[in-house]
Amino acid sequence: MPVPFLLSLLLLAPMAPQEPAAPQVRVPAWPNAACPIMGKPISLKLYADTDRGRIWVCCKSCIVDIQADVPVAHASAWPTIEQRRNETCPVTGEALREDSPRVVLQGYEFSVLDAKAAAHARADHQATLARLLEPGLTDVGNRTCPVTDRPVTPNQIVVIGDAIVRVVDARQLEAIEAEPIGVLAKARRLRVAQDAADDAGAER
Repeated sequence: MPVPFLLSLLLLAPMAPQEPAAPQVRVPAWPNAACPIMGKPISLKLYADTDRGRIWVCCKSCIVDIQADVPVAHASAWPTIEQRRNETCPVTGEALREDSPRVVLQGYEFSVLDAKAAAHARADHQATLARLLEPGLTDVGNRTCPVTDRPVTPNQIVVIGDAIVRVVDARQLEAIEAEPIGVLAKARRLRVAQDAADDAGAER
C-alpha cells in the first residue's frame, strides 16, 4: 500500500477523546517568616487561628502565647503591613463603598463591604485571603467535606483548579490529589444539596 495512502488514512481516522487535564491541587498559605514568640523558624503544621488570621509558630507551646495576646503576636509576626487597594469585597464579591471598612489579616490590610463582611473575613480568614490575593478563585462554599462526608472545619481549605473547597483538615489532601475532578464535582453537588436544604428550612 502506498505511503501517501496510509498517511491519508491516519489523518482521516477519528481521534481518541482525550481525558481532561487534572486540575492543580494545593493548600494556599501566606505564613509569617519566624515564630513571633521564640523567633525560630516556623513549622507549617503548627499555627494558631485568630481574628487576625493564621499565625504560624515553631512549637505547640507557642500557640497558647499567641492566643494570650493576638495583637502583639500579629505585630511581631508581620511588623510591616502591606496595603491592598482592592476594588471588590473578597467576602461578598460586591463593589466597595466609600465607607467600606478596612481589615487587617496576616500582614495585609484591605477593604470589605461592611461590618458584617468584616466579621466574616476575620472568622473565615483563609478563604478571604485566597479570594483577595487570587481574585480569579471561586468559593464552592460546601459545609460538608467531599472526602470524609463530615462537617468541614473552619479555615481548612484546598484549592482545586480555581475553586476553593472546604475540608476537615489537611489529611484529605492525598485523596483529593488522587481524584481532583471527582472531589470537586462532589463538593459542588454538596453545595447544591445544602442550598436546597436551607431553602426548605426557610420555608417552614
